[in-house]
Amino acid sequence: MLILLIILAVIAFIAFLKATVIISYADELELAVKVLFIKIKILPSKKKRGPQSMSEKKARKLREKLRAKAEKKKLAKETKEKENALKDTEKKSISETMDMIKMFASLGVTVIQTFFKHLRIKIARIKIKVATGDAATTAIAYGAITQSLNVLLPALESVKNFKNIKKADIDVSADFIEESPTIDIKLVFSIRVWQVFDIGFAALGRFLKHKLKSSAQKISTQPTPPPATFKSIKNKK
Repeated sequence: MLILLIILAVIAFIAFLKATVIISYADELELAVKVLFIKIKILPSKKKRGPQSMSEKKARKLREKLRAKAEKKKLAKETKEKENALKDTEKKSISETMDMIKMFASLGVTVIQTFFKHLRIKIARIKIKVATGDAATTAIAYGAITQSLNVLLPALESVKNFKNIKKADIDVSADFIEESPTIDIKLVFSIRVWQVFDIGFAALGRFLKHKLKSSAQKISTQPTPPPATFKSIKNKK
């Protein structure tokens, strides 16, 4: 009994884990994924070291190696294309193709609807310093940005996906001396593990429903053989 409770506790803990995607922009775009205390930075990627100097002999060997690799890859691709051309593949009928398109469209709509139902978006920070180098243009741009945010943010408060908008660090200012603006934005997208499984189960349910419907339609459209009469049976004998 104790082992069962431990297993259930572990499953519940994993199910309620929150996966968070953090997108921020300040001079450059940054993208990171965080689960618990583990944070994986995706963007910006690590800068690769520049090409190092090498001798002419080593460079020639490297070029030959790359050329041979490219030719091998090209030959393998041509061979595969020939094999695919020789295969006796049956072309699907228009009805089957349309049925597949409908299925994928239905699955896509289900996944998107379920995903956005669970997705939570947090505006953590919006800091904009408006600067154009011209005082009049800066004033116009500042007014346009502040007015847009005053309309947008209250509208987002009524959207279920957005949360804690009132607690966001939002600051828009005008700098009449600088020539270029500065932008610092941070958005946090989060979804729990059980919600990911819910998306998968919703897609699976839609797939099975589509398959059952297609099978029923195929059975109903199959022609039924005419009933055998006494005369036809007698003739066969």
